[in-house]
Amino acid sequence: MDKMGRNGKYILGIDQGGTKTAAAVMREDGFIVGNATTKGAYFPNEGVENALGQMTAAAEEAIRNAGISKEEIAHTVAGVGGIDWAGDDIMIRDALRERLSLGEIFACNDAVIAFYSGALRSHGVVICAGTGMNGALIDKNGRQFVYGDYMGEKAQGGSALSKRALRKVFDAELGLCPPTKLKPLFLGQAAVSDVDALLKRYMTESGFRTELRFLMPQILMVAKTGDEVACELLDEFSGEIVAYIEAGLRKMEMKPEEEEIVLAGSVFKGADNPLTCRVIKGIRERLQGAKVVQACYEPVVGACIMGLVRLGMEPSEREKSIRESAAVLGLLRS
Repeated sequence: MDKMGRNGKYILGIDQGGTKTAAAVMREDGFIVGNATTKGAYFPNEGVENALGQMTAAAEEAIRNAGISKEEIAHTVAGVGGIDWAGDDIMIRDALRERLSLGEIFACNDAVIAFYSGALRSHGVVICAGTGMNGALIDKNGRQFVYGDYMGEKAQGGSALSKRALRKVFDAELGLCPPTKLKPLFLGQAAVSDVDALLKRYMTESGFRTELRFLMPQILMVAKTGDEVACELLDEFSGEIVAYIEAGLRKMEMKPEEEEIVLAGSVFKGADNPLTCRVIKGIRERLQGAKVVQACYEPVVGACIMGLVRLGMEPSEREKSIRESAAVLGLLRS
């Protein structure tokens, strides 16, 4: 890949979650010239030193792969899972500055950079749903609100939806709702022949409860068959997601018709995803005028795009370079 002269500006983007830590270097024209990944870390549980170590390793490898020096980095944006409370961002920023010997660093919750993985603009809303769920709003003045723990346990992405689906199986066994195709799905996952045994595993084995999150794609497939119970579950869950978006816009005094709402994370993947379709429908009905888009880049690209915005550059003017280089480096979302 071509490299600019030493007067060119480069942006370092970092995305750290529990699964992986990613870093990428973007040229000021939007072209991504290097990237790297290391192990994930969630600093509230695994310690700040471990998290910083993974971020430092990913960043230094991405800079090497870009063929530039640290001195050529004009701005760094780090989206870090666990930045939930006032002061967390400053602590991570200062620690990264010391580790990496870089000047301008901005640290934020990883939900914030996810917004820029779908929208090439400076303000709007993002909902990130993977194993858990989080979201953020950014207004026209750059003021941010991260949902964080305001989102209850019942809203925690694939983990919560899988547990709620299992509860529907128990409800069906009691006759509280109709029979459902979710039953054989969960019986198969538990390797048991009846709901009593399934209930015992759920109540007594924490490891089994944790495994349930992997059933999210199959739950969506059951809903696509028209299963009444699974469809009702997705109707409830999508309605709650839209309610969070509506409340956030109201809290931030943002007008739906002026904003883009980005849906990011594995739970929303797929053009015919029945949950995504319901969320989009709910947004259009309750938040008229809002534009809904799905994330098209990996979050680390969003961190770089946020860097462009913070440097006063217009991301939409660089869309072709961003997309082409992201495709080459495998940073486009499927």
